[in-house]
Amino acid sequence: MSRDYYKIYSGPSMSPTFKTLDGLRIVPYGGRPIRPGDIIVFSPPGLSRKVTHRVISVDSEGIRTRGDNNPYDDPWVITPDQVLGRVACSQRRSWQLPIYGGVVGRLYAAAVRAIHLIDVNVSQIFHPAYHRLARTNIFRLVTVRFKTRILSFNRPTGTEMQLVIGHYVVGLRPPGQNKWQIRRPFRLLVDETALP
Repeated sequence: MSRDYYKIYSGPSMSPTFKTLDGLRIVPYGGRPIRPGDIIVFSPPGLSRKVTHRVISVDSEGIRTRGDNNPYDDPWVITPDQVLGRVACSQRRSWQLPIYGGVVGRLYAAAVRAIHLIDVNVSQIFHPAYHRLARTNIFRLVTVRFKTRILSFNRPTGTEMQLVIGHYVVGLRPPGQNKWQIRRPFRLLVDETALP
């Protein structure tokens, strides 16, 4: 690929860096080196879809990647010819944000993972009380006037559904599953039994 192109991002693997429906501007490397910390778009072996993940390492064996929201590195090692380009900026609603790679990208990814780890540990403390409150339906008595939508995406493994309130994806029903995964604190407001 020799010129910039644009794509719409979908999926949870790069959250909070990217959210579903963010616009991404992809620029070709044009002979520049691929650096750890860059966010790249590539065609992984064995998959027909393009993936947008962060470069974890580059060595003689190839390029290793991982989504910012994923706990483990991707199972594949890719080569530079599989890389379509790097993400230079993202657009969410009217905001356009530059996407930094290299050292800044690595520091950002480390901060995202540290915040996630703190969140997991703190949520374990409050988990029982939160779920008791969610079962009471007490917060659902408050009338909330947000625009609620359910989006449907065809994935290779089936249909993925996303619950969107306002501009935020608050719930996900992965392909082949009958159970919704609702993000905190929205479980207090959403009646999962009323969802398709």
